[in-house]
Amino acid sequence: MKVPGTLKTQEDCLGCVWRSEGFFCDLPNSELRQFSSYKITHAYPRGTALFTEGQPANGVYMLCAGRVKLSTYSEEGRSLIVRVAEPGEILGLSACVAGVTHEGSAQVIADCQVNFVRRSEFLSLLKNNSAAAMNAIRELSHLYHKAHAQICSLGLSVSAGDKLAKLLLDWSKKCDDGGAGVSIEMLYTHEEVAEMIGTSRETVTRMLKIFKDRGLIQIIGPHLLIPDKRRLRGAIGHIHLSPPGVT
Repeated sequence: MKVPGTLKTQEDCLGCVWRSEGFFCDLPNSELRQFSSYKITHAYPRGTALFTEGQPANGVYMLCAGRVKLSTYSEEGRSLIVRVAEPGEILGLSACVAGVTHEGSAQVIADCQVNFVRRSEFLSLLKNNSAAAMNAIRELSHLYHKAHAQICSLGLSVSAGDKLAKLLLDWSKKCDDGGAGVSIEMLYTHEEVAEMIGTSRETVTRMLKIFKDRGLIQIIGPHLLIPDKRRLRGAIGHIHLSPPGVT
């Protein structure tokens, strides 16, 4: 079975080529076999909704490959991307464990494979396997810290420029600094970046131009280069939109 594109699904957890230090990937083989007996493997193309805000949490979704954005919406219909899930993460974990509805919506933004486990079987796995239960605690703690960091970034940043700079610096943590700056592959549209920091697409486009004009970043094809992370970090608190007509 294949996702539209080039992604070929892996249905055997023990022999999976994507296996890494993820939520369930690093479980002992006996627990991993039990998980495999519960899971239902699906492949989804970009744009697919895995679950929606307010929907009952009937299980958890293990992201094996691809990327999924988790969003929440205001009553006026404004969206905020809470985070972008990467391979190895479990989606819907807190809602499933608490037995409440999903607090946000999950949409595929890069062709992905997902292993779904029903709530009753997942809770049974946690109850009977200490390694799985400890991993669940670790993952929930990790999600708490990410949420705390995002709240601080959105709530304490004065301007959209500060929020954008912090987002780029956060992305840069995952990239190697080869001595000539940090190169980030731009995987998201300006609209998606805007939804991550709670602003408009037009504002993101204008701020990126300001960053470029000030030499804080360079745009090279599909990559964004940060020549000096210290300089970009030092600009936080001093980055503002130019008045209309000023470049």
